[in-house]
Amino acid sequence: MQFTLPDKPLKKYLAWLPALAAAIAIFAFSAQPADDSTYMSESITQIILEIANQVRMIDLQKLDLVELYMSLSVPVRKSAHIIEFGGFNVTLLFALYVWDMRGKPWVRQAFLLTFLYACSDELHQIFVPGRAGLVSDVIIDMLGVCMLALVLRAMITRRERRFAIPA
Repeated sequence: MQFTLPDKPLKKYLAWLPALAAAIAIFAFSAQPADDSTYMSESITQIILEIANQVRMIDLQKLDLVELYMSLSVPVRKSAHIIEFGGFNVTLLFALYVWDMRGKPWVRQAFLLTFLYACSDELHQIFVPGRAGLVSDVIIDMLGVCMLALVLRAMITRRERRFAIPA
């Protein structure tokens, strides 16, 4: 018995690989116990502060670093959620576009798939030591996706109006 793909070209199936890779990366980050995740966030915070110090935005010598780390902890962690799921949404938009989906249904479908994955990610975190599945994290995950969806919908609406045939 010989395996053959349906009439769609192979590149259409391969278009899902970036979304799969992003989903695996998100799963791996979410599978980290709380201590490991905190360490990674603190490392990223340190890099951000070092860059800000290098470009003379701040002077690390004059700041209370413990207080600064504490105040930046939540924004860095939540920004990571927005970036991860925003990137995941872009990979889904790409795959759906290759599969000839266009217009508002294209944006809605990618939004829905991202939302469902964000929910499943929080469910997954319930089983990770020191982590919790939070509805608020799903909302934060979707912030970047909402911004992207609003921009795309506005662009699509503008394009539809521009090319509309008068009645």
